[in-house]
Amino acid sequence: MAQISIVKKSELEGAMRLDAGYYQPKYLGVVRALQALGAVPLSDVVKPVKRRFTPADSPFNYIEIAEVDIGTGATNAVEIAGMEAPSRAQWIAREGDVIVSTVRPARNAVALIGSSEDGFVCSSGFIVLRPFKTSAEFLFAYLKTSIVASLLDRKTTATMYPAVSWDDVLSLPVVLPDSETQRLISDKVRESRQMLKDSDSLAIKAEQLLLDELGFKDLDLSHQLYYTVPFKKTKDASRLDAEHFQPKYNRVVEFIERQEHITLGDLGRVLRGSNPSKYTDEGIPVIRAIDLRNILDASAFLRCPPEKGLFYLHIGDILISSIGWGSIGKVATFAHPENMVTVSEVSVIRQTEMVPFALQIFLQSPLGQLQLERKITGSTGQLHLYPRDIETVVVPRLAYPLQQRIADLIAQSWEAQQKARQLLEEAKRRVENIVQGKTS
Repeated sequence: MAQISIVKKSELEGAMRLDAGYYQPKYLGVVRALQALGAVPLSDVVKPVKRRFTPADSPFNYIEIAEVDIGTGATNAVEIAGMEAPSRAQWIAREGDVIVSTVRPARNAVALIGSSEDGFVCSSGFIVLRPFKTSAEFLFAYLKTSIVASLLDRKTTATMYPAVSWDDVLSLPVVLPDSETQRLISDKVRESRQMLKDSDSLAIKAEQLLLDELGFKDLDLSHQLYYTVPFKKTKDASRLDAEHFQPKYNRVVEFIERQEHITLGDLGRVLRGSNPSKYTDEGIPVIRAIDLRNILDASAFLRCPPEKGLFYLHIGDILISSIGWGSIGKVATFAHPENMVTVSEVSVIRQTEMVPFALQIFLQSPLGQLQLERKITGSTGQLHLYPRDIETVVVPRLAYPLQQRIADLIAQSWEAQQKARQLLEEAKRRVENIVQGKTS
């Protein structure tokens, strides 16, 4: 059924936007409510900063848009060698900055830069904001609201690659409530970020427990600049690239093989997901390589309609990102009661012998990551991890009590991260209630 709405000439924003979708009543209602509350342009509250990054020989930490957790705003930076810096690595972020994605802004990829991310480099797809009339925590909560996501989505141009300009972001209407309300919202954000730190600490503790038990500290993982390999080994491996034969990889495998061990292929099946024919706003959540994190947030996933050939996940499945620079080798455990599917760029380990979280922690540890790194084939733009290669990864047989202790720590980490999400939602809801209360 067609929907009709009438827009006053005074509400038209010039000749640049005359499309009907831009003037939908849902947008105009929010704008009017914000104006009635005395909203000011974001540019009155923040300063956009452009600290340009110049690549050098030393490695740096890089924040890509896909590496922002939509549910918490946490970032997952990737360390990159200076000589391999992508052209998109342009802005230096500092503690107290808020970065906002200008690409597909409806996803609401917004992050608050903390002390641990100070000096990290972020993609040119972010605008970097420095607040001066409110706290960074309040600004972060405000920009994480559905209100802002909706208004930025309204501003997008193009359909295949929707994006907004810096001016679009800086023209956003912002309401600054009384100082007490701002303080309460800021405190919620600080609590949320502390819970994220607690979650990370528990995950690190789980990995350290595993590595200490295996005697990892005695393992030499130094990177050798030169070495020789018999030609027969290159023939057996069907590889001629020097990186594959780095001695540190052999030392990892030999270290594990001195203990009771098994390969992933013997542990269970290594499968590959299947791509849906199309994506929709509703339907079954689809987990892609960029979605793999310690907690899988279904609210941020694309969805697809039910159809033949979809790869449905089982509780306890281990997911490994098997394609894509920056995300290849990421590991997660599927532990959701809801039906979800995954795509061909994700490999799935389906087994019942090990406690899933214990296997996840091993694969996320240097012992697992170095083995996966060695199995990668292709160039920077077309990296691949094939199931047949993942099956050859060697895993130690861990005592069940140790596996359970690791799993317990990860369960606590999950709980802390869920609490962080809840606290951020409470902060966002306080902001949204200010506007929605005025609207009603």
